[in-house]
Amino acid sequence: MPVLESRIEQRDRASRILAGLDLDQLVGLEVGPLDKPLVRRDPGRQIFYADYAPREVLQEKSRSDPGVDIEAIPEIDFIVAPLPEQLGRRFDYIVASHVGEHVPDLLGWLKTLFGWLNPGGRVILALPDRRYTFDCQRTPSTIGQLLEAHVERRQRPSFAAIYDGFSRAVRADVCALWDGADPGRFEPMFSRAVSLSLAQDARARGEYRDCHCWVFSADEFRGLMDEAREHGFIAFDWMRLEPGDRYTVEFYASLSPTPSP
Repeated sequence: MPVLESRIEQRDRASRILAGLDLDQLVGLEVGPLDKPLVRRDPGRQIFYADYAPREVLQEKSRSDPGVDIEAIPEIDFIVAPLPEQLGRRFDYIVASHVGEHVPDLLGWLKTLFGWLNPGGRVILALPDRRYTFDCQRTPSTIGQLLEAHVERRQRPSFAAIYDGFSRAVRADVCALWDGADPGRFEPMFSRAVSLSLAQDARARGEYRDCHCWVFSADEFRGLMDEAREHGFIAFDWMRLEPGDRYTVEFYASLSPTPSP
């Protein structure tokens, strides 16, 4: 894809995700921007970046990835691994693109982000729709799994999440899936033996093995969050929940914390 076309698409996507926000008047935090931050550091704009490691570490880890422009990775203002209760300042909005699905304790992570907001602030998420990604063969996450991860204060992906995440990952064709293709037709990306080895090794070593811990569509995500709210595990209002356009792989959510009952 030509560089100019790619940048235009990134800008249009950012406008969709951040619709309704005056970025030049608000103080924002972007979690996990890597080399494609949704909010750029334009003159006079108050935007901060958070990630699990400093810029130089992210550059080194991404050096062999042809899909990452390591020079475009911005300076990271806040290191958030492990996740701190406070960052020393608050924000009007926090945006995270394709981060939430990787978080071992999704509810705990969201509640922590809520604590970083100014009154009336919101958390804005872009999340993959499992039906149109390499997760298309996985079953949707359940409320029991979501609550279990939270009551355990899970810090690393579970054995099940790692095995399922790798063994069910397939070389999916997003357009074919939108057009009704059977997810079962796509080839696996990893063998079952490799997937089991990755899960066993992470467990034995106590290491963090990155994977998609959570898989859902927009409606499934709403159902999980509504039920977690009903049980008093999290308090928020929906500001927005919007499916993606045809032939895209994501949906968008915006949540604003409310006082806990």
